[in-house]
Amino acid sequence: MALSLSISTFKCLVRNSLFRVLAITFFTMVLAGCQMMPSFGDSQSPAVVEAPAKPATKTCEDPRPKICTMRYEPVCAVMATGRITTYPSACNACADIAVSGWRPEPCEEL
Repeated sequence: MALSLSISTFKCLVRNSLFRVLAITFFTMVLAGCQMMPSFGDSQSPAVVEAPAKPATKTCEDPRPKICTMRYEPVCAVMATGRITTYPSACNACADIAVSGWRPEPCEEL
C-alpha cells in the first residue's frame, strides 16, 4: 500500500504545472552548464593573470625635511642597509637619514 501511495503522490506532483516548470528549468540549466565546460583533452590553456608590478622606489632628496604634517599616507621606506620599514608618510620616511628611498605603499607583512 505504501508503494502505491508514493507512486500516486509522484504522479500528482508531475501533473502539477509548477513542478514541471521547475524541473524543465533545472534540466535546462544543467545541460547549458555542460555546454560551457571545456571538452576533455582541450588544448587551450587557462588565462594567465600577471601580478601587478610594484611601484618604483623614489629617492629621498636633500635637503631632508625637518617638519612633516600629520597626514597618514603609509609608504614602504628602504633603508641604506636594505631593510624595509613602513612609515606614516614619505615626508616622515625621508626625514630619517637612514632612509635612502620609499615606495608609495605600506611594506608587505611577512
